[in-house]
Amino acid sequence: MSRRKKIKPIDLTAAVDEILSEYGDEVFDVLGEAIKETSEEAMQDLRSVTRFSPNGHPTGAYSQDWEYKQVQTSRLTTEAVVYNENHYRLTHLLENGHALRRGGRTYGRVQAYPHIAPINDKAQENVIKKVEEKISDL
Repeated sequence: MSRRKKIKPIDLTAAVDEILSEYGDEVFDVLGEAIKETSEEAMQDLRSVTRFSPNGHPTGAYSQDWEYKQVQTSRLTTEAVVYNENHYRLTHLLENGHALRRGGRTYGRVQAYPHIAPINDKAQENVIKKVEEKISDL
C-alpha cells in the first residue's frame, strides 16, 4: 500500500476513496481467512471430543460428523457455522442433559456433557486474535 501517485487537489477525494476501498477489500479477505481457519480448528476440536464414554461413541459417528460451512451473507458480512451433519438432534441433549423417561414416567436426569460451549468460546477468542495479527501484517 505504500505506492506513490501524483494527484490533483480536485481528485483527492476520489484517490482517498480508492485507497480505503482497496484496504477494506484486503481486510475483508483477511477476515474471511481467519473465520475459515478458526472454523476448521473448532470442527477438529469437536471431532476430538470423546468424553461421553471411556472409549467415545462405539462407532465414532457423532464425533466424525462435525462439519462447517462459511456463508457470505452480504459484501460486508461473512459467517461460519460448525454443525453436526447427521446427529444434530443429539447435540442439544448432550450439551444440556435431559430427563430420562420410560413409559410416561420420569426416572431422573441424564448428565450434561458441555462440549460445544467451551469450543465456541475458544473459537470466538481465536478469530479476534487472528484478525488482529493479520491486519497488523497488512
